Amino acid sequence: MFFETGARRKPDVEETPLSIQIALRREELLLEVRCRATVSGSGGEYLADASAVFTLREPIEVSDAIITEFVERVGVMSVYPYLRESITQSGAKLGLDRPVLKLLRPGDIHITVDDSDDKDSTETT
Repeated sequence: MFFETGARRKPDVEETPLSIQIALRREELLLEVRCRATVSGSGGEYLADASAVFTLREPIEVSDAIITEFVERVGVMSVYPYLRESITQSGAKLGLDRPVLKLLRPGDIHITVDDSDDKDSTETT
């Protein structure tokens, strides 16, 4: 599910690498992984914000380490192709050189906790 997509022309924009912020919503039978990606360069600024929802048939007890590994290896991997496509299409609609976003592989994403606002976040390398 998309929450926000956008792009705008900005001729003098400084090129920045892809940054992904990850938010996690946990309920008894639900886990939602939300990713907000931003990148700029080639005359444009881009944003895509989407999530994937995973449901359980019954409640389970799992450690935070297992949840973190699931988010890194499955959750983000499920959302990323949609973020990538959204950013690429936004560049095409603006008639700009589209940002080339690399493919992600399991293990490419590592979550770090941002204590300032209690959200999980990461940046791709």
